[in-house]
Amino acid sequence: MGIYVRPLTEAERGQVEQFRRCADAVTYRHARVVLLSAQGKRVSQLVREVGLTDRRIRDIIHTFNEHGPASLPRKKAPGGQPRCNADARRALVELLRRSPTEFGIESASWTGADLAQIAARQGLPTMSERTARREIRRAGYRWQQAKRWSKQEPEYERKKTAQALGRAGTGQRGVGTGV
Repeated sequence: MGIYVRPLTEAERGQVEQFRRCADAVTYRHARVVLLSAQGKRVSQLVREVGLTDRRIRDIIHTFNEHGPASLPRKKAPGGQPRCNADARRALVELLRRSPTEFGIESASWTGADLAQIAARQGLPTMSERTARREIRRAGYRWQQAKRWSKQEPEYERKKTAQALGRAGTGQRGVGTGV
């Protein structure tokens, strides 16, 4: 015995027809499976026509029979919970304002990995290097490459002045230099 969609009411048929005209390919396919099944087509025929596996088609039909047209649109993945709230983000920025040498890091500027490691030691949520960088961006800062120039360079004064003017003129806050 095959599996089919339960008989559709006129309202349900109208909703499914609307979903069949949807721009989203997943929603369109789900609606098409339901309409073709309502016409009496078997799962094996739907596999050839729609291009989904028989298991997926059976799942669509079962879900529609239980939940109706609301089961047809694509469901957005929920995603993970944010690692940092506003208070943790502020604490991360305050940590960033301190020198890494205070924490035993032999560098004048922070790296994302060092920041994440020290943040965890300070009682902030455990996070990856990437998450630390993202949270700094959310706080309104940009992560920049530290710029170092030697006083022996012929262009030293011009570069130093250009950097000071560039940062002051943009209104953006830089991070990579232990800000």
